[in-house]
Amino acid sequence: MQPTIVSILDELMMLVSESEEYHKHVASADKVHQAFSETLGNIRTTLMETRRRTVAASRRYAVAVVGLTNVGKSTLFNALVGQELAPRRNGPCTAAPIEFEYGDTYQVSAHYFTRVQKPVWPCQDAESVHERLQALADSSGAEQSRTIKQVVVRVPLELLKHGLVLADTPGFGAAQMDGAEGSHEESLKTYLRDSVSQVFWVVLGEQGILKGEKDFHDKFFGQFCDDVIVTGCDDWEPRDKERFRQRFSKVFQNRLPMFHFASGKLGMKARQTGDLEALEAAGIPAIEERIKSLAEPEGRLKGIEESMKSLAQDLRGWYADYCAEHDARRIKFWRTDSFDRWEAAFQDNALHNALTGNLTFEGFSV
Repeated sequence: MQPTIVSILDELMMLVSESEEYHKHVASADKVHQAFSETLGNIRTTLMETRRRTVAASRRYAVAVVGLTNVGKSTLFNALVGQELAPRRNGPCTAAPIEFEYGDTYQVSAHYFTRVQKPVWPCQDAESVHERLQALADSSGAEQSRTIKQVVVRVPLELLKHGLVLADTPGFGAAQMDGAEGSHEESLKTYLRDSVSQVFWVVLGEQGILKGEKDFHDKFFGQFCDDVIVTGCDDWEPRDKERFRQRFSKVFQNRLPMFHFASGKLGMKARQTGDLEALEAAGIPAIEERIKSLAEPEGRLKGIEESMKSLAQDLRGWYADYCAEHDARRIKFWRTDSFDRWEAAFQDNALHNALTGNLTFEGFSV
């Protein structure tokens, strides 16, 4: 019987945890042990998040569009689904995540933190969904902003039939007034921690990736963000996009995400007119294909496997760089008995073999 990704992850986490504990035990005596322990701790945290995504992959898999306030998230979201669904102004509704899941008919419901009852509004079509969400967004008052946990929209979209959930989320980094200070950002943090499997991060091309938003990325969703979508670049030439990619690739220390350049406004216009060439120029089909690859469990698991391989490659690269700057090869990285168990655990498994190839660097055992 072939091992599951979860079983491979569990064995890898055991290898990482046992080696981390060894180095932590003697870290006070040597800075190399301390560096190895800290790095292994970061790897363990990433693997725990990867395991959560893996378990979710076969069931409900929430993909969230995340970014600063007013970078065009909702407009982009509407262009991707091809319908004017998400509201495009910041009100109490957008202080909570809006989840879009599959349903045979259109329906909107509001879920509260402390209220058992959930108001439900049947809708005739996408336009009436948009009107209902806009009405919620136009509501005023910090109380509603703080008490709505999330809004759930059911839509008959084929893309969502196999447990994929798409979420339009509150913007972060902007002040809220009228007693709702911080409500958008806190709602987003809670949602990212408890519900999200993968993030598409939207940034504004003209301002680049600011330190504050990169810090938010690193702290709250960097470990499950594989894609960066750059908006506000409608008139950019290919060389402008490549310059942006090269400049901001440097801010990612570990996993390098995939960069997309897109215009939600032009994409939505192209959808409405049926102009496929304009839709392509707006960058929408490439992102749409990425989302489609997550529509079924097989595609999600394939993406997770690639993330695991990338993580092992990153660790190998980190070790080589660290040893080039420090007298580190005198201290072995992995516990010998733990690594022996890892090597013997899954014979003839392609994922295990690929991981082992990157984990077997010089100084692999202690």
